[in-house]
Amino acid sequence: MFSDIFYSKKTGEAVQIIAKCKILPEEIPGVCIQKMSGDFGCYVWDVEHFKSNYQREKVKSQKSEEAKSEEEVSDLIRFLDADTYREKMKILESMKDELNEHILNNMAVSLDLSLEDGVDGYSFLMSELKIRSRFEGKRGDRL
Repeated sequence: MFSDIFYSKKTGEAVQIIAKCKILPEEIPGVCIQKMSGDFGCYVWDVEHFKSNYQREKVKSQKSEEAKSEEEVSDLIRFLDADTYREKMKILESMKDELNEHILNNMAVSLDLSLEDGVDGYSFLMSELKIRSRFEGKRGDRL
């Protein structure tokens, strides 16, 4: 059940279970879930309430905005999982047209950076990745 993906029966929004828990003081069985889009918020639901509101299968009537959001999450995960800065650069470049402030901030945080207001996040991240890529691997592998 851990890290399984479930979908809201009302909206089709995806969530993942990140932990089982007990809700005090009655010690009601619960689950800690995280949204897979938007603000990626974490919530605790009692198991019975969760089961009545979420299901494993995706709701047939998907919203196109939600499908786009899931694709963005997938691209962000590819960026975070990339083994080299060169791979991160390629992924960032392929995402250039779909980037938003939230994704750029998550990418920056993964590189121990922060994006200041008024700075072009894409250019800043690409510049930083180019600099870092020069110092990874063999000398002959430079861009």
